[in-house]
Amino acid sequence: MHALEAGQLNRLLRDLELTAPVAIRRAAPQAEQHLWLLIRLRETDVGTDATFQQRLARHIGLRGKLRARKQSLFDVLQDIKSLEQPAFEDVLLRVSELTGQIEKSVASSLLSLLDPEQPSIDRDLRELLPRYGFPVLAEAPMFDECVAWHRRLSGLFEQVTASTRWASISGRLDSGLPTATGAVLTEVRKLNLHLSHSRRVVALMPTLEPVNRIVRRLPAAVAVAAEPTGIRASGRLHLCR
Repeated sequence: MHALEAGQLNRLLRDLELTAPVAIRRAAPQAEQHLWLLIRLRETDVGTDATFQQRLARHIGLRGKLRARKQSLFDVLQDIKSLEQPAFEDVLLRVSELTGQIEKSVASSLLSLLDPEQPSIDRDLRELLPRYGFPVLAEAPMFDECVAWHRRLSGLFEQVTASTRWASISGRLDSGLPTATGAVLTEVRKLNLHLSHSRRVVALMPTLEPVNRIVRRLPAAVAVAAEPTGIRASGRLHLCR
């Protein structure tokens, strides 16, 4: 089952084509940061390497309760590295246990470093995709809802990258990235970066879909009584109150 219908997918691909140059310029620094972390993750002791920790914290946007427990988060990532193919629900559970909240953004960002074929979730992505008929993910979803949404997001990414139009879009993204970066990033990561940095551009674009005009029906004409011909003059005017 496809994540989007044909018409919805066509609209998404059209907007990706239009926004590619601007979106990828904005995404370039994040793409380089992702690649730097990806290359060093397997050889680094995340629990003790201060430089890696600092760049990771900036990349995934640590704040709130997770920022207060960042050392525990680094230890979790170091532990999960030993898994051959970690699933999103496993990472989400481990990270969310640190705060008692559903840490969908951080968990999916960590997973994308462990498995670059997995998409990551952020606010811009969540706010953009419903424009094309993709289901809305609440700010504070239930655990199972979040896992199901991430699974459907993976299906959407497969649907987009399998399109014949994606190769052209991907080439335009590569032209906006440093040569080494574009050559190493997966198609999933390129699409993820593009979507996350195109919401504001898309919001400023005029819609190309026909607008259904609302026809307002005018009330039926009110019959006006003929003006009386013989008006008796009065010495006083009566004003309506």
